[in-house]
Amino acid sequence: MFAAHPASAQARIDGRFDANGQPIRMVCTGTGRPAVVVDAGMGTAPVEDPGWQGIAAKIAAVTRVCLADRAGLGDSPPSRKSPRTSGDAAAELHAALKQAGVSGPYLLVGHSVGGLHAQVFASQYPDDVAGLVLVSSTHPDQMTTWLSLLPARAPDEAQAITEARSFLTGMLEDPMKNEEHLDISASAAQARQLTTLGDKPVIVATHSSSYRMVPGLAEPLAITLEEATQRMQKQFLSLSSNARQHIAAKAGHGLPHEDPAFVVENILEGVKAVRGTEASP
Repeated sequence: MFAAHPASAQARIDGRFDANGQPIRMVCTGTGRPAVVVDAGMGTAPVEDPGWQGIAAKIAAVTRVCLADRAGLGDSPPSRKSPRTSGDAAAELHAALKQAGVSGPYLLVGHSVGGLHAQVFASQYPDDVAGLVLVSSTHPDQMTTWLSLLPARAPDEAQAITEARSFLTGMLEDPMKNEEHLDISASAAQARQLTTLGDKPVIVATHSSSYRMVPGLAEPLAITLEEATQRMQKQFLSLSSNARQHIAAKAGHGLPHEDPAFVVENILEGVKAVRGTEASP
């Protein structure tokens, strides 16, 4: 059963909304513009997630904020389509927001692979995007870059290198290797279509450079991969003439749970930038 509660009619909405035949669970709280729309990391249903719930409560004091569970997560039934792409996720989110009556343009907040989806959303629906907040976001070239930095295969190589190569190759070549059956390569190609947001705000919230995204690797190689990751994070700044980056002091890739206050600060900075005036918590 689909719910249809126009967001303009009440402060809170909570239901499953028809996204072109795919039910999407969404909860929106708070009032004001821009509406902040969260696209969480792989396998995370933000509606039910304590970390995102806490972040949303802070944002709702300033503006409207919506948490949406992608197909197959939380109370959103699985998609009939497999494999899926970021384009599918973006189209369903866009349709669900319209069905729920949530007015754009939106400030999209994307964590990890949710950031990849957010980039595709911005490319597909530029008029409905007020800005981006990319929280330790997946970069379109991230996995191919990491794979290219691993040493050539050797019979006596460390097990961690073998496992990292196998993981990255599997993620790039086989969508069934991840829990959302996401075609990473196709999704990355879609995200590369986003070349500019003009002067729309882009806030890049990056994990600490001391974090090791690929665990178990010897430090010299781990550092090389993290340096490449930090460079890719900085590349997001080229998406807008109104972009800025903040790097967490200690928190790793799981920023919404490791340092939710940092995430809140970055989102509110995005709200302030979109409004053009200071947003007070």
